[in-house]
Amino acid sequence: MIKLRKVLVIVMKKCELLSPAGNMEMLKYAVEYGADAVYLAGVKFGARRYATNFTDEEMIDAVRYAHLYGVKVYVTINTLVYESEIDEFVEYVKSIHSIGVDAVLVQDFGMLNLIHRIMPNLELHASTQMHNNGKDMLELLKSCGVKRAVLDREMGIEEVRSLPSDIEKEVFIHGALCVSYSGQCLFSSKVLNRSGNRGECAGMCRLPYKIEGERDAKLKDLCSIDNIDKIIEAGVDSLKIEGRMKSPEYVGYITKVYRRMIDDYYEGHFRGPSTEEMRNIKILFNRGLTKGYLNGAQNEEMANLESPNHVGVHLGRYSLDGKKVKLVLDDDLYQGDVIRFKEDSKGMTVNFLYNRNDKLISKGCKGETVWIDNFLELEKKGEMRLVGSSLLNKEIGNFKGRKVQITGEIKLQMGSKIRLKITDGTNVVCKEGAVVEKAKSAPISKDDVIRQMGKVGSTVYELLNLDVELDEEVFVNVRDLNALRREALDLLTELRKNDKKEVIILDDENPDNFDEKEDVSERLKVVVETEEQYDVAKKFTSEIYSSNKKLLEEIADLRPKYEEKPSTIDENKYMISDFGTLLKSKDGDVLSTDYMLNVTNSKTVLELLKKNVSLISLSLEITDHDLKEISRKTDSKRLELFVYGRVELMKMKYDPVKGTERNVLIDRNGKKFPIKKTSKFNYLLSCDRVDRIDKIQEYSSFGISHFRVDLYDEDRTESEKILQQIYAVIIKKLQKE
Repeated sequence: MIKLRKVLVIVMKKCELLSPAGNMEMLKYAVEYGADAVYLAGVKFGARRYATNFTDEEMIDAVRYAHLYGVKVYVTINTLVYESEIDEFVEYVKSIHSIGVDAVLVQDFGMLNLIHRIMPNLELHASTQMHNNGKDMLELLKSCGVKRAVLDREMGIEEVRSLPSDIEKEVFIHGALCVSYSGQCLFSSKVLNRSGNRGECAGMCRLPYKIEGERDAKLKDLCSIDNIDKIIEAGVDSLKIEGRMKSPEYVGYITKVYRRMIDDYYEGHFRGPSTEEMRNIKILFNRGLTKGYLNGAQNEEMANLESPNHVGVHLGRYSLDGKKVKLVLDDDLYQGDVIRFKEDSKGMTVNFLYNRNDKLISKGCKGETVWIDNFLELEKKGEMRLVGSSLLNKEIGNFKGRKVQITGEIKLQMGSKIRLKITDGTNVVCKEGAVVEKAKSAPISKDDVIRQMGKVGSTVYELLNLDVELDEEVFVNVRDLNALRREALDLLTELRKNDKKEVIILDDENPDNFDEKEDVSERLKVVVETEEQYDVAKKFTSEIYSSNKKLLEEIADLRPKYEEKPSTIDENKYMISDFGTLLKSKDGDVLSTDYMLNVTNSKTVLELLKKNVSLISLSLEITDHDLKEISRKTDSKRLELFVYGRVELMKMKYDPVKGTERNVLIDRNGKKFPIKKTSKFNYLLSCDRVDRIDKIQEYSSFGISHFRVDLYDEDRTESEKILQQIYAVIIKKLQKE
């Protein structure tokens, strides 16, 4: 007999566990192992272009499957959108809105505002690619209709705790770390023409670099497993696992461990991970684990000196033995496991494993010596590491089956139809069955009814409680009870799968109004680092900026109003590189934007113009065609282009050269990347200078009349030559006008 249990449910808002889904298999692992929500991407506009991702048909299936289990689906459309893609982007968002996704994650500021205007009931989350780094940014996002912000990985718990509570906060708790602040990286874009802002990051920061002969360290992977209680108590609404390009087993197991820990916290008996759990986490994937900036890690605690790849766990030692490799095991090794030989930097799947009698075996035990064929042509001896476990993967793949808890009522009254009501707490299904008859011999009992209605084992449901009301001496056929149960559950399943929110799509009426302003008089903006460069620049323009605090104080007794933002030497003007700074501006401030604000379309330009930004620097990643179209659709007199200087490739909290006297990274080809240090951040600059001076005339024909130059290590002579060349072109253009 099935024993039903009554559960007292206390309604309280629990912190959400959010898991990645790079494909349908990963989604099922995430759902089965307890995710409250999953994030995924379609084949367009997602920041993980090289993940498998979901076709339109697969996304419909994904939403229906997830909703069946009460799991939310968030779709990432968190790339920058080019001018030529706006219409396609809008149609795509309309299509995913119509299938019932629960929210979309957006990076592009113009598209975020556009979606809010025309799809007001589609929930918006601001991607970490928007550089969500503080109170001002969150207040701005809230004013744009955003419900949740995914915070910078560089923020600490106390910084998170201090943020306003009227907008949801999401933090990464496990997985890969970016060296750069998200959305503030042009490294792979400028070196390999693969934009991280467009989902094509080439992982340039994972490659080997040297610091004048020293090897550069790489970031470890984030692991917050010991601090989940503290993160929850900081007012976080969603805990996010990174990993759309990892394995389904990785997603499933990481979800499982964090699910247990979150539940333990809310049940009042929080405990950290077991030794077995930590070992399994390391086997599945790790580049070394760090608690991250979120949990107070310092610069040296973020660094992995060993390898930019998966390092697994220690397994034993290896050495050459004739045509075979001898393995001395410090842990069990199974056929099908994946091992890596540290000193030879090679790895393999163990398909053939031999004992000392040269017989094939399926397992080598801890303390034993076993052999494998030297297919890899290993030449050294050293440490061997386990980087993949066939046994662990098999265990993770054996789902126990996640259940949806339901309760019900059933009435069996003489001469009336059976009446069944079931609910999952949100949806209610009422269904009538066969007519209840007077029993001719043995009447049906409550236990009989409960037993038959409780046969839900092959479904996704778990019946917690069934209230039975029946007259005495009545009878119904068991077949009728079974049919009624199946029909009711089928209806409930359809309700859950099609749990679509109301879809509202409006026309974008008159969105592009903004106040016309007089053109900025100066056509040339120069960013300087030294007093010598300043002396040269002032011959050509009054628009001179610097983020060098010492220089600003020495020349103009001026301190940057916005910390780390370049300020003008002589006037109350500031150049901003994050949207949150817009809220800090006061009457009298004149704001221009940095190219790292990532303006790639006319919608973003128009939003900034509405917010009284005087001059908008366009992204370095857009094409000349885009420049021309943006200029045509907006106020071209308020647009600026970067035409000369070293490009800021990365903005980092991490200091890769800390503890040395060097400020240069050297790649495998000998190219040198300078690091510019300020009091708070470290900026990796391009090895070569961008030079688009010869295109100023063409850009001017588009209507663009403002140009920016960044001087870094140029001396007086070089600076004068560069500025004279640009100034001559600009003056020639003005004379024609």
